Amino acid sequence: MRIKITKRAEVVGGLPAADKNAYIAGSGGVEGCSIPVDYWITGNLIGVIQVGNPVNVARDSRNGVKCEGWFQTSPVIEVTRETFLTQNSVYDYEMLTTEEKPV
Repeated sequence: MRIKITKRAEVVGGLPAADKNAYIAGSGGVEGCSIPVDYWITGNLIGVIQVGNPVNVARDSRNGVKCEGWFQTSPVIEVTRETFLTQNSVYDYEMLTTEEKPV
């Protein structure tokens, strides 16, 4: 399934969100920080979004720029219809299609 995931906030007690200006996409991130707020990806969801497991996506774009790779969150704590909460972040998600995009 095709999905778009956008980070909306950091979680109190989790890793702080990296500053957008200090974060260099593809660099491995900022030590001691999670991805910046408003960071977004699209790709093929691997598995399902469920409590206790990380969300895994075969990513094909990052912040609107083609960028194939892997996206994985920390374990999910709560899931609603349009949002999920992990140990470090609050994410909005939108299912784009029920089919995978060929890689």
